Amino acid sequence: MTITDARPTTRDNDPDHTPPPEPSTDTWGELLVVDPTTLVIGANVRREVALDKPFLRSIADRGVREPITVRRRADGALVVRKGKRRTLAAVETGRPSVPVLVEPGTPDDDTDTDTVGTEGRIERIVDQLEENQHRAGTSEADEVRAHQQLLDLGLTAGQIARRTHVPTPRVKATAAVARSELAAAVLDCYEVTLDQVAVIAEFDDGTDAGVEAAKVLTVTAAKEPTQFEHVAQRLRDDRTDAAMVAEQVAELTTAGVSILDPDATGGAAQISGLRANADLPSGTELTAEQHASCPGHAAQVEIRRGWDRQPQVRVTHWCTDPETHGHIARWDQSTAHTGRSRTGAMSEQEKAQRRLVIANNREWDSATTVRRDWLRGFLARRTAPKDAVTYLAVTLARAGHDLRRAMESGHPSACELLGMAPVGSVYPGRKNPITEAAATAATPRATMLALAVLLGAAEDATDRQTWRNPTSDHRAYFTALSQWGYPLSTVEQLVLADPEGPHPDAVDEPAPGADSDSAGGDELAEPETPTTD
Repeated sequence: MTITDARPTTRDNDPDHTPPPEPSTDTWGELLVVDPTTLVIGANVRREVALDKPFLRSIADRGVREPITVRRRADGALVVRKGKRRTLAAVETGRPSVPVLVEPGTPDDDTDTDTVGTEGRIERIVDQLEENQHRAGTSEADEVRAHQQLLDLGLTAGQIARRTHVPTPRVKATAAVARSELAAAVLDCYEVTLDQVAVIAEFDDGTDAGVEAAKVLTVTAAKEPTQFEHVAQRLRDDRTDAAMVAEQVAELTTAGVSILDPDATGGAAQISGLRANADLPSGTELTAEQHASCPGHAAQVEIRRGWDRQPQVRVTHWCTDPETHGHIARWDQSTAHTGRSRTGAMSEQEKAQRRLVIANNREWDSATTVRRDWLRGFLARRTAPKDAVTYLAVTLARAGHDLRRAMESGHPSACELLGMAPVGSVYPGRKNPITEAAATAATPRATMLALAVLLGAAEDATDRQTWRNPTSDHRAYFTALSQWGYPLSTVEQLVLADPEGPHPDAVDEPAPGADSDSAGGDELAEPETPTTD
């Protein structure tokens, strides 16, 4: 096949009229179909040829779609000038034929001719550089639109992935973005990645809260990209918590129970610190069932997370005006237990302190999810960081309580992070799966498994108290994670704060009457406010 030069011409007698282009009789090159194994790879500026799996699958399924540019040597052989990667991929995948464009000229590595001089070689080098350097890849916004068009034409995400040789998770991400006008608009207007905008699409539920979450995430992506995953996880947790609270509040409201605002308790008191009346013995508990008929009966609903980090709804019952309704402090002054009661409402400073603790505790919960996800990916590596051996030696030499406890418990967090089933205590004599994996692992991977054991022990020792009362072991752990690429969240950065300086949670003690769960480190609860006798 001959390629002709079709250039537009103009008519002298009608300068304002541009007629359709007329084909020229000039020729430029030939378009052939040849066996790729017959092609000769000529001189090329590209030394490293990356034949990645998606590219090879594309060539195997659809062949070479863009002709390979060649020049004919004196002996008739076709020498590749542009398209080295396409040629090698066609040979690698066993394609029987490829299209080639035979352009005029002689290859500059043709030993049978002297027609190619310095200028010819310069031209070839410039051609090969320009072929890729001036190519603009498809933008992610265009990719989203293209995938949406394919979805509209009836293809599924899986079919698009197979036809375009794009990983299925990426196609699912583009499809999610395409379904969200808000996310697609963010992708068009701001410098965000596809992964980030897919998270924004996750929050686009048509509500004002969804729009606000998208704004927060967009600003975070632009100004603090390292915090994006932390902010996203906190928003996910807040959304889950809000839904659980709303469901419980609706149930209580239907039952006729008033809901008390945690920031406007006034003279209210938790019934756990009250007894029904002065006729009852000191210490008599006023239960929710007994108090249900009181006109002052109210409740607060909050989310608590225990050792397993799973959200649980907690309902606390209150009396809005204990004195009016005849209730008194549960304990007499002379028989009061060691936990002190308080009278009156919290001060503004105490309220601010409580809000800080609650906020940071929730930030810690969200950061724990992100951190553990990062650790799973990190511990899947085949080789450890260069300075990992130092961390191993120092941690083993320190032999802290956290490591000893993890060893006696069978390294539960390490097993979880490695995707292995924990065996529990080592004393029954059951073989730990990490032991079996290390026995057959190559040295680099075995080093990584040893690192997993120590990191799992350190991770298992973290909880909501860590940001307030970090130990030297905690600081060593978070310092190592940061150095190895984990982006510390704002609350995790408090672990590495100057131990000699003032701490953000620097108060003498929690507000009196604050309760805590068995796991410790939960947020300070609203203090009890019994009436005076």
